[in-house]
Amino acid sequence: MKKGAVISLLLAVVLTLTGCALVVKDPVVDMSRVVIDVNGDTMDKGTFMQQYNAVVNYQAQLAAMYANYGMQAPEVDEAQLLQDTIDAAVRQKVLEQKAAELSLHVLSTDEEQQLAQKVEETWKSELDATRSQYFLNTELEGAELEKAVEERTVQDGITRENIELNEKNILVQDKLRAEVIKDVTVTAEEIRAEYDAHVEQDKTAIEGDPNAYGQKRLRGEDVFYAPAGYRLIKQVLIKFAQEDQMLIDTARQEQSAAATALSGAQTAFDANEEALKAEGLSAEKLQELTDEKARLQAELDAAAAESTAAQEKLDDTLKQGYANISEKAQAIYQRAQDGEDFDALAEEFNEDTGTPPEGYAVRKGFTDYDAAFVTPAMTLENPGEVAEPSEGMYGFYIVQYADDVKEGAIDLASVASHLEEELLTEKRTAAYEDTVTQWISDSDVKVYSERIND
Repeated sequence: MKKGAVISLLLAVVLTLTGCALVVKDPVVDMSRVVIDVNGDTMDKGTFMQQYNAVVNYQAQLAAMYANYGMQAPEVDEAQLLQDTIDAAVRQKVLEQKAAELSLHVLSTDEEQQLAQKVEETWKSELDATRSQYFLNTELEGAELEKAVEERTVQDGITRENIELNEKNILVQDKLRAEVIKDVTVTAEEIRAEYDAHVEQDKTAIEGDPNAYGQKRLRGEDVFYAPAGYRLIKQVLIKFAQEDQMLIDTARQEQSAAATALSGAQTAFDANEEALKAEGLSAEKLQELTDEKARLQAELDAAAAESTAAQEKLDDTLKQGYANISEKAQAIYQRAQDGEDFDALAEEFNEDTGTPPEGYAVRKGFTDYDAAFVTPAMTLENPGEVAEPSEGMYGFYIVQYADDVKEGAIDLASVASHLEEELLTEKRTAAYEDTVTQWISDSDVKVYSERIND
């Protein structure tokens, strides 16, 4: 066989075994291939991959953030990530087409000005971010610095043109959404039905746990049903002096550590006691446990002494902290007793910045608040009365019995506007998403997945 024939035969075998592996793609041609077609409006592979890679990079940043906090990032389904990117691209095409169909992409003079202002603000924000990230210790200044910052920002893929395109898309899509939801309203009947549902839900929850009412109020949530026994308590909190608070915090930490050590020593001692009660112990094992008991007893005694000392130190530190603010607290209490307006005193002296204007909702035995706050609050007999300063975790509480919480359902009028706002938001969101889903369903969508994966 001739040499040329042998080479041809070998080449044929190689091509058969490797298939298309020897075919080299032209990357420019590959990235220009259409991968998504929505009603004739196409997206090439290069554009799509930019969007997909942005999503992938975001997931990587998210994973790094979780790792920095010692947490495991949620597992990423790559196939779902790809499908989500395709769905987002199709949705964007449909929205752009609908906006153009309704001429919403044409901006008015006011909208052009609004857009220009937004672009300028965003561009400046990006430049500031670049300056903070890359040019904190630079020797550049003036125009030279500004030029370098702008060049670096562009190098990172952020341009004024891209910002303008993005902000215009947002503006146009906001107009499209406004057009879709403009006729969505909420009826009085819907508000009433929502109110009744909330009342029944809260009533059921609170009947099972009366503390749930106070806890929801504490979180700032609307509560639609109140059980019996709650009252509203206003207060003037006089905090420990800052230097005293630091000493108290340290003493509390030491006391807590000593108490933990004592608990551990007691547990070890008790375990040894139980082991000694076991039947059938060998003389050797009995002696071992007896010797161990002596050691554990010594450790327990030492831990008890340390715990006692730590508690005494905490008590002394608290005593001094209270002494340093007692005169101020007593003076405020006396002013309240002399008839001064409690709200005015609270406005001037209360150091609890989170106090609700109407007061805290409290019931007997409510454990979500300091007992030094709850006990005097529930001891008062009549609305308007003020209790003597009580020693609490943060200083002195001076509490006033402001009012009773009416048992039963809250007045509809007090929450109607809030319910209407919530319902309107939900209905508008549902109406818009249903409309977009229908638009996509009615569109001629072609996705060439094999080109994306190729």
